[in-house]
Amino acid sequence: MSFEIQTAPLSHFELIRLIDTSSNTVAEIVTKGALLNSWQVMAQSKPLQLVAGNDFSKGWGDFENNGFRGGKMSPFSCRLENGQYTLEDRVYTIEKFYHEKHALHGILYDAVFTIQSSETNAEGASVNLQYRYEATDKGFPFAYTILIKWQLHKNNVVTVDTIITNLSESTIPMMDGWHPYFSFGETINDAFITLKAKGKIQYDEGLLPTGKILDENEFESSRKIESLHLDNCYLVDATANTCILENEDYQLIVQPILNYPYLQLYTPSDRKSIAIENLTGIPNCFNNKIGLQLLKPHQNWVLKTSYQFITKK
Repeated sequence: MSFEIQTAPLSHFELIRLIDTSSNTVAEIVTKGALLNSWQVMAQSKPLQLVAGNDFSKGWGDFENNGFRGGKMSPFSCRLENGQYTLEDRVYTIEKFYHEKHALHGILYDAVFTIQSSETNAEGASVNLQYRYEATDKGFPFAYTILIKWQLHKNNVVTVDTIITNLSESTIPMMDGWHPYFSFGETINDAFITLKAKGKIQYDEGLLPTGKILDENEFESSRKIESLHLDNCYLVDATANTCILENEDYQLIVQPILNYPYLQLYTPSDRKSIAIENLTGIPNCFNNKIGLQLLKPHQNWVLKTSYQFITKK
């Protein structure tokens, strides 16, 4: 069997390594946040790090101010205006992390998940992680569980499934997203983006959606990123090869599979990577309702996306 799983303590949480021994591909998951923190492949006989992750050697560190690298965004993603929303005529205010005046990236990005199970077979290696949210933030007093399955497949494919279950006796608002940063080991300015988009979400000066979806074709053909600053959300065409990041040597395909109709692109100021974020709705959807999911009591919601690395030479 060519797949292995290794676990090791990392500060007050755990590191899980999914390994394809036949190709020396290693995907590293941490139980705090249940995030993909490293994805190393062999490219042209040398190791290549595809994920710009976090240094967790001394604990959680400055994860929030370092760009939420890899973070699971739940129960909302990106910005929530003034940290507030209204549900059944009651106003709720999130207590968690704020950037300037808006709540950012949900409340479970630093939750410590429990390893439920893991498996290796001839097709891959996988791990199931679970967290039960006990309605601890006054701005989201609704219990739910979140189960995340990371899997490393043959041919440098990584998939991630999410199952969210409403544990409360009332209908609750829900949004979901991932915040991974990808790189080919050089400035992102030299990479190209191709994106199958059906529209671009219009933002105001505060980077909140106006509610309008604009015609979009700027990445319909492969476009070099160069000095382009991106912090934009797109309604995507979730068919084959929805988003491709590439250079002359390598290609990374981001393919939403189930219930991720939106995708956010973000270029950080250091220009060393690009965030390619699968989203179920647009930013501030608790208020604008675009992509908002209303989960009935004890209802399950299933989501899935995939990433594939290809060597072109």
